[in-house]
Order: sequence, then structure tokens, then C-alpha cells
Amino acid sequence: MTPQNHALSSERVHERCFWAQGIAQGLELYGKTVRDLPADLRQHCKPSDLSQMHISQSDMNRLWNAAAKLSQDECFGLRMGRHYQSNTLSLLALSAASSETLGEAIQRLIRFMPIFSSQVQLYSVEDDQYLTLYFQPRGNPHPLHMEAVMSQCNKIWEGLGIGRASLMLESRLTGEHERNRDLCETLLGNRVRLGAKRMSFRLNRSLLRKPLPNADAFLRKRLDASLEDMLSDLPNLDFAEQVKQRIRVLVSEREVSEELVATPFNMSPRHLRRKLSETRTTYEKLLDEVRMELAIRLIKEGKLNLGRIAFELGFLDPSSFTRAFRRWTGMSPTSFRSQAKQSAVPS
Repeated sequence: MTPQNHALSSERVHERCFWAQGIAQGLELYGKTVRDLPADLRQHCKPSDLSQMHISQSDMNRLWNAAAKLSQDECFGLRMGRHYQSNTLSLLALSAASSETLGEAIQRLIRFMPIFSSQVQLYSVEDDQYLTLYFQPRGNPHPLHMEAVMSQCNKIWEGLGIGRASLMLESRLTGEHERNRDLCETLLGNRVRLGAKRMSFRLNRSLLRKPLPNADAFLRKRLDASLEDMLSDLPNLDFAEQVKQRIRVLVSEREVSEELVATPFNMSPRHLRRKLSETRTTYEKLLDEVRMELAIRLIKEGKLNLGRIAFELGFLDPSSFTRAFRRWTGMSPTSFRSQAKQSAVPS
């Protein structure tokens, strides 16, 4: 089975509910229904208009874990992406197909992907022979979600009308699907490389200037305008990450406050709070995330005792640090350190 995703998810990342509906539809291939999913998650999967609704990344990951368990299929994400198509994803495919050239279609896919999945960001790298399209996770998405997005993008190539076989040279997956390599290659329609560091498509660079047979300037202009409006309505998660980086610097200097965080952005603390609320977070949540990440890293490194770690992170006493760490991980710092030491010992 695909390993479950135990790492803590970003509270700011919320996914479109049509992905949850896609999971429910995908489970029908295995004789399962929405009723087989956890009761508190079924509301995200019901067959109704949920186009304006979102689901937290942690709940999205729980749904993927449930789907993996119910389907007993390591390739559930690829298969779901292959068989499911929402109206929203159809719009992305139509925008790509209306482009003048293949290169423009890929750039539209990269630019507008945040509208269709907040958990995956695309970027491309070119060399003399290839264009490699990378799938970059945002927050901590489930591996099956990454594969479903990849499979959806693979379907878009088919709608371009130039022949997927000549365009797609290789798909790279991070998962170890060795037992299902043939199935992966069937679902993706090309050679698959397993155990890669990053998920990606390797495309034939020589085809980037190839005209697309379904190019439509009239439609393209109107789709671009609509998609740009949709893009502008998205919360600016990058701003929250910039604030988080500022907090990391101040925590390392053991002098952190809302005023000091706001200063480099030429904002008052009140303005900072308002901007952060647009990204579904607060200064307090970001500070908590930074402390959690640093605590876990410092404990795993094993160079400082727990009292010193509490001091470095700005806690007034070790007991306050212990309470916070239990809230973050469900265990005490001492238990976490023991577990980290055991996992580091080679068997």
C-alpha cells in the first residue's frame, strides 16, 4: 500500500471539494460508496454543487488514506485521475487546447494550476532536448493526490490533438510502484521511472512550437480573462510563507514579536493581521508552526537538551514547552526523542 502521510499538514492549505467528490466517484470502481468513508468527511463528497466549498489539507489527506485502505490499490490516485473529470478541470483542459502552440498550452497549465489545486504547483525546466514539468507540493499533500493531479494533466495532453506518444517521453513518480509498473505505464501511457526525488513529466522540447489543431483565439481571449479573475481571488499563501520566514529569523535571535515581524513589510501589526486573515491564518498560528518545526528538528538532531531547546524557542519554562509539544505531536518531547533515536539505529 502507499505509505500514509503522517506529517502535519499546513492549516492554510485548503483544497477544492471537487477532489473529494472525485475520490468518492473513484471508489465506485471498487464497489465502495460515500457511506464507507469516515462520517465527518462525507459532507465533502456528496453529489451536489460544492464548487464554492473547500476542504482542509488534513481532512483531504484523511480521505486519501481512507480511499487507499478501501480500494487496496497502490495506483488509486493515478486511476482516479484517469477516470474522473470535473467541470472545473475540463475548463483547464479547454484553455490549454485553445492555445496557439504546445509551449503556450504548457505555460497556461502552469499559470492557472493554482485555481484547480492549491496543493500542487507546476514549474518547468528546459535543456537542449527536454522540457521537464515538475509537480511541486504545497504544504503536505498526500502522495495519491499528487499522482491524481499528474494523471489529470496527462489527460490534457490527449486533448491537444498532437499525439501524446510523441510528446510524452517519461513520467517520474516518487512512489515505489515496482509491482505495478505495467499498470502505471498503462494509466500514464508512457515509460515510468519510479523512486524519483520529484514527480515530473519529461516532454519532447522539439514540439514546443508545434501549432495546435484546436487553437481558438476567440475562445482563448475569453478563457484567459475568466481564469485571471479566478486567479486574483485566491488567497496569497506566499505572503504567509514570507511572514513565516521572518518569524524563523526572529526566533533564532530569541526576540520575536508581532511588531518586529511587521516592520520589514512596512505594515502595522493591525495591517499584518488583516493580510494574514486573507490567507486563513494568524500571527499566532505561524509562530506556533515555526516553533513546532524547530522543536522537531532540534530534538532529532540531538545536540541540545530539552531545557535548552525550550529556551531557544522562547518558552518561559520546560513545562510550557512540554504541553505545546504534546499538542503538536501527541507525545512528550522525551518520548519523541527516544523514538527518534530508535529509528536512527540501523537494524
